[in-house]
Amino acid sequence: MRTMLIGTIVLVVVLLAIGVFYFYPMINQSGNQGSTTTSSTSSPPSGTGRVVFAISDAKPNMNSITSIVITVDSVQIHSSSQGWVTVSSTAKNYDLIQIKNQGTAALVADTTLNSGDYDQVRLHISNATVTDASGTSDAKLPSGEIKFNSLTTVTSDKITTLDFDFLANETLHVTGNGKYILAPVIHFQSKQSAIVNITGNNVDIRGGNSISDTKVGMNASGNVGVGLKIDDNAVLSIDSSGNIKVGS
Repeated sequence: MRTMLIGTIVLVVVLLAIGVFYFYPMINQSGNQGSTTTSSTSSPPSGTGRVVFAISDAKPNMNSITSIVITVDSVQIHSSSQGWVTVSSTAKNYDLIQIKNQGTAALVADTTLNSGDYDQVRLHISNATVTDASGTSDAKLPSGEIKFNSLTTVTSDKITTLDFDFLANETLHVTGNGKYILAPVIHFQSKQSAIVNITGNNVDIRGGNSISDTKVGMNASGNVGVGLKIDDNAVLSIDSSGNIKVGS
């Protein structure tokens, strides 16, 4: 009887040992599912090398930016018969974030122009600053001049509106060391017969007949045109001469 009992105990111990030996690796593997952490000292299989691919994005976090202020020194419009006509020559500051939050446009000029067709517009921006969690800093402009072709028609019996919609999330970029670059991307619209309501410096434009609707951008060299911009994934830097460089 005693011999049988001892034999049973030994058998149970052996079975438990076999069970632990066999099932523990699977239990341990199951418990680690979802974790991809590996030791940097682990050896890869023979004939292979460990390669780690990573993507990083230097695009600014717009949620952390509270202000993007541009200083517009002048606004001009061009016609073949008159040349360049200045509609505003007083420097004014415009906060793109504030304008976006208000949901209305900011007044640049309310003036009269000779009737006729106008084929170009030009803005000059002398300065740009960005405020984020770290404070306020200057933003580098590839060029202070934004000039592009776009049709606008002025008639004596209708109100004509020109709206420069700066697309802040496509306009602002940041270098690898945290310097801001402001290369404007603008959705430009000119309309006639719109309903216009001006309150102080705020302009609300509703309806109207579209004359021109285009999107232009500026590249790192300061060129402006349709389809131009600084790519969102571009690796940017500013050299010792203040030039913007694209690439590593």
